[in-house]
Amino acid sequence: MSISRAGLLGLLMMLGCGDSALRVIPGTTTRVEAPVSEAGTELTLKIFTTEDECASLVKPDEADLCLPNVDRRNAEVRLAFQLKDNTGVFALPLTTDHIKVGHMGQELPVNHPEGFKYTLIPHNPRRSAQLFILLIDGSSSMSKGGRMKKVRSALLMPEVKAAFFPQDVTTRVAIYQFTDRGPQPLGGRMQLLQTPQEYTRLIQQELRVQQGYTHLFDAIRWATGPFLAQKSIKDLLENYGMTPTVVALTDGFNNQSARDTCRSNAKRLNGLLKHLERVRSADEETDARQRPSVYTVGLGRPLRPGFKLPAEKVEKVRPLDICGRRNVDKRIDGDLEERGIDNASLAWIARRAGGTSYVRQDKAGLGEAFRGAAAERYEWFEVRYKTHPAYLRRKFNTRIRLVNFATAEASVNFYPSAWLDAPPGRLTASGWTEPRPYRYTAVVLLPALGIAISLSFMGATLFNTRRVIFGRLRRPKAPLAPPGTPPSANPPGPPDPPDPPDPV
Repeated sequence: MSISRAGLLGLLMMLGCGDSALRVIPGTTTRVEAPVSEAGTELTLKIFTTEDECASLVKPDEADLCLPNVDRRNAEVRLAFQLKDNTGVFALPLTTDHIKVGHMGQELPVNHPEGFKYTLIPHNPRRSAQLFILLIDGSSSMSKGGRMKKVRSALLMPEVKAAFFPQDVTTRVAIYQFTDRGPQPLGGRMQLLQTPQEYTRLIQQELRVQQGYTHLFDAIRWATGPFLAQKSIKDLLENYGMTPTVVALTDGFNNQSARDTCRSNAKRLNGLLKHLERVRSADEETDARQRPSVYTVGLGRPLRPGFKLPAEKVEKVRPLDICGRRNVDKRIDGDLEERGIDNASLAWIARRAGGTSYVRQDKAGLGEAFRGAAAERYEWFEVRYKTHPAYLRRKFNTRIRLVNFATAEASVNFYPSAWLDAPPGRLTASGWTEPRPYRYTAVVLLPALGIAISLSFMGATLFNTRRVIFGRLRRPKAPLAPPGTPPSANPPGPPDPPDPPDPV
């Protein structure tokens, strides 16, 4: 028993020693300092490190999703955060494109050939007040293959209308069509639709194919600039706390003349991206909740099916980044637009404007895209990232930075145990591990410890058993007195055994 107590005492000292200001993460062998939020940012980024902080977000049996965890065997780190302003929780539809994760001062890529990566998992969805500005391509090509009919049917799906007009929050919907004449309000005048009935009637009666080229970039610039600058729109956003969300649908390329190529489009795209960055930056006086997001929807086949945006920010998009090296100088009108849609430009726009890009070919897919654009906001987020196991053997710092919507940043220092690891996580189909509870270690370790203790006693038990079986137990002789002691001082010992009888 004394050995067990000494071992337990040593374990407690090993885990508990050090700075008393450190917090022990429940169920792990890792400690953390109090997180530090960057001062002077528009939002506060709160990293959770205690059970009390997580109690209001998750159920007790789901605390592992909120509490930090360091899994050295699988080289994974997990932590959760929430964004707040002076009015409370600032819910957002974040993706990995909207944050940066740093480990020991180095920003991690979203994906890396050597396995370094991170992901973002949203939790606690909720609706928020929004102004939806729908920009629908009205160019001549929308008459081909019943494209406008597909768009009309998708917009009138019950689940799409429910997404644009949720019952628990206030929203408005403005619908415009764009061609080379610029964005035109559906029905001939600007309408801020308040009910699904108004929305349904306007689409059924007015959404038709127009004529002309596809001035997509100009339409997005107008919807995120002059349209929002109108006094009536600014008052609406401020009075209801609304966030403007632009949904732009096209079936091809930005195309302003018959001579346009990807090379000429690249300059226009870069101009639009700079505009979007400016209207969404912290330098603008507009409240963070009133900065627009842009979701892009492409109807048709992508020109570049395997296209992926680079992990790092690119200051200037090159022509080959849009259509590929072989198509840089090919005409859009009558050539590239016949082979697919400009999915690369749509992806660039959505990333820079805090939205998501969709490419769909049928009514059901379009409906899914419209519902995604009417995105639910989330109250808190879980970050998981993978690095090298050696980087998790000593104190390390993790930093999370918001790179879109508004400015926010925070960091936390981790102190893994130098002697013991928490239970390794269980690998899931997602490629990430799920933490095991700390009792998992006890279930595995205690039986093994019990066997070891039993084996330590087994040797002596077997030895004594053998002596009994073979009759080798003897009474011990009395100790002899020191030399010079009188004979009487030596007590008589046991009598000698009798001599054996003589043989007959």
